[in-house]
Amino acid sequence: MTTFRNELSETDTSHDVDLPCLLFVDDDRDIQVAARLLFQRRGIKILSAYDAAEALTLLASHPVDLVLLDLNYSKGARSGAEGLALLKDMLVLRRDLPVLVVTGHSGVSIAVEAMRTGATDFVMKPWNNDRLVSLVTSVLEKCGRNHGSDAEPVLIAASEAIKRIVTEADRIAPTRACVLVSGPSGVGKMLLARRIHALSQEAGPVMSFSAEDCDDLPEEGGVWICREIEALSPTLQRRLTDRLDGSAPPRVIALTSLDPVALSTHLQPKLMLHLGMVRLVIPPLRERPEDIAALTSHFLHYFSARHGLPEPECDTSRIAALQAETWPQNVRELRATIERVVIMGEWQVSANKAANQTSEPQTLRDTEKSLVEAALRRHSFNVTQAARELGLTRPALYRRMARYGL
Repeated sequence: MTTFRNELSETDTSHDVDLPCLLFVDDDRDIQVAARLLFQRRGIKILSAYDAAEALTLLASHPVDLVLLDLNYSKGARSGAEGLALLKDMLVLRRDLPVLVVTGHSGVSIAVEAMRTGATDFVMKPWNNDRLVSLVTSVLEKCGRNHGSDAEPVLIAASEAIKRIVTEADRIAPTRACVLVSGPSGVGKMLLARRIHALSQEAGPVMSFSAEDCDDLPEEGGVWICREIEALSPTLQRRLTDRLDGSAPPRVIALTSLDPVALSTHLQPKLMLHLGMVRLVIPPLRERPEDIAALTSHFLHYFSARHGLPEPECDTSRIAALQAETWPQNVRELRATIERVVIMGEWQVSANKAANQTSEPQTLRDTEKSLVEAALRRHSFNVTQAARELGLTRPALYRRMARYGL
């Protein structure tokens, strides 16, 4: 889990909100210290990030005016791939953010690629202090103070499952293909949809609406993000199909909590052909323990900065306890839980968790069997509804039922 290491001394001027703020991303602690001294003497506040996850959290949590971005963070890395991926994530979060790429081992060619991706300029290591400060000052004067919105739309991808989904979303983002994003409530479907739009070729704003509240379709084209697509009326389904068959169709990013089999019972086949061109399925949070650890670190720092409160300590045993929870509302529930921890200043064990701690420890098999059985009983053994609640496909639930003799 990321540990935030922005140490502030008594003489540090970084608390002055009137100073421009620079975020420096580099895994070398000595270079970070040198940069901090260099810029603080010139009246520029500096935040230090040592990896990509920490950089994204600091960018979401603090009013950053400019980023100084090294391209390699892992030991022995020289390709610059880590920095290019982080650059893309940063520009998704803040499209107009000025970024100065720092390159040494990676060379000029990777710096040029970074410029094509959206970097403002680049500097070579080892840099000349006066030239670097001059470039930073020039960019700050040109771009002005632009801290972005107060929102926190950071897509944290630590697990291989989410990394694969993000990679696929980035690959198809520049196309005009419709996209179907499915997954249980609270896993981040809207966040992924907004990322696709941010990385698309569409210059105009995105139109977002809920099918449940929709009396008619938008007149404009562009990109439409439609939530609860399964609730679209038959009449609007036919109209949407006609629009998608037209010469200048909108790009629809459809969101649903249903699996594709269940969704096909709600949507007309021709519309399903359009919307199912690209399918991205986000698994429930309980199946992604690596993301629970990364998101916990992110939310702890984000809400501490947002509320101006100390960041609670979080050790490996606490992470393990969070990973053992089922999180029925997924990332949304984890987010609310961590915000409550920051506000209250202490970790509070839920009633269910406290009760479980007094009983005999369960194996993973026992826990899964209990979850499956409870969901089936809640829905009177309706497999479709139980599978939807558990975030599984019907075949996957049938396999678990057979495994546990249910």
